[in-house]
Amino acid sequence: MCYAQARALMTRAIAALYRTFYDFLLCRLPEPAAIALGQATLRLLPFDLLPLFRLEDPRLRTTLGGVRLTNPLILAAQYHDPRILKRAMGLGFGAVTAKTVTVDPRPGHPQPNLVRRRTAAGPGLVNCNGFQNPGLEAFRVSIGRLPHRVPLIVSVAGESVDDYVALARTLGPLGDLLEINISSPNTRLVYAWNERPRELRAMLEALAAVAPSPLIVKLSPDFADVNERDIIPAAMAAGVRIVNYGNTRRIAEPRLSQRSGGLSGPEIFPTTLDNLRRTRKRFGDALEVIATGGVDSPDKAAALLAEGARAVGYFTGFITRGPILARRILERLLPEA
Repeated sequence: MCYAQARALMTRAIAALYRTFYDFLLCRLPEPAAIALGQATLRLLPFDLLPLFRLEDPRLRTTLGGVRLTNPLILAAQYHDPRILKRAMGLGFGAVTAKTVTVDPRPGHPQPNLVRRRTAAGPGLVNCNGFQNPGLEAFRVSIGRLPHRVPLIVSVAGESVDDYVALARTLGPLGDLLEINISSPNTRLVYAWNERPRELRAMLEALAAVAPSPLIVKLSPDFADVNERDIIPAAMAAGVRIVNYGNTRRIAEPRLSQRSGGLSGPEIFPTTLDNLRRTRKRFGDALEVIATGGVDSPDKAAALLAEGARAVGYFTGFITRGPILARRILERLLPEA
C-alpha cells in the first residue's frame, strides 16, 4: 500500500469516527449544549497543531481578488472568538471568515435560535441567529493581534452607507478581504439591500474608496433572479469582482423563536450548484465566485470547482462531518498525490 492510500484510509477512518461522535453524542445534546461543547473544544484543544488536518501542495493554490490562498477551501462565517479563529486557520482551510459584525453589539434572537434537521440528503441546521455579535469596537480589539496563518475574511453588515463605511474603515485593515453581507435571511436590515440595487452600487462605490482590501459581496440564494439581473451588475459596476454565492435559504420553522430561519446543509447543495452554473454562464471570467451552501463531502466541493467556482465555502459540513472534512476534500482534489 502506498503512502497516499494509507493517508486516505486514515482520514476516512477519522471521518467515520467523527460521524459516530456526532450521531451519538452531539445530536443527543440540546442545541445550546452542543454549541457550547463544540466551541469549548475548539478553544482548548490544539487540533491546529496536528498536521493530519492539513494538506499543502502547490497545485492547490489559488487567488481571490489577488489574495493568495494555499487552497480553495473557505470556512464560512460563524465564529468571532479570536481563539477559535486562530485554531480554524490551522485546520486545512485556505481562508477563514469571521462572523458578520455590525456597528453596534447585537444580542441576536432569543432561543431557540438553532434546530437540527435530518432528511434523506443528510443532517442540516436551521438557525435564526439574528447577527449576534460583539459590535465593531469590541471586535476590532479582539482580532487586532490575531496572526493570519491563512487569509482572514472579515464579514460586515449595516443598515446604511455610513454604517458600512465605518465598518470598512475600522475592520478593513484587519482582514485580507472584506465581505459585504446582504444575504442573511434572519435580519431585515440586510435583506432590504436586495431591493435597492442602485443604492447598493453607491454603497459599494463608497466602500471601494475606503477599504484597503478587496471586497466580496455575499449573495442570498433566495434572490437568484434579482442577483443576476440587478445585484451582480450593480456590484460589478462598482468595481467588485468577487461574490460569495450564497448563504442559508429562508424557510418556515415553527421550532425557532422567530418561526422561520436559514436552512443550511446538504438540502441546499443543488441550489448552490445551479446558481453557480447560471452565474458563470452569464458573467464568465469577469467574476470570481465563492460557492457556498450544502458542501458536506469531497465530491460536492470538487463538483463546484469543476463548474468554475474560484473557491468553496462551508460551515455546516464542518459541524456535521468534522474538521477532517477539509483534508478529505483536498485529498479528493489531488487523487494522485
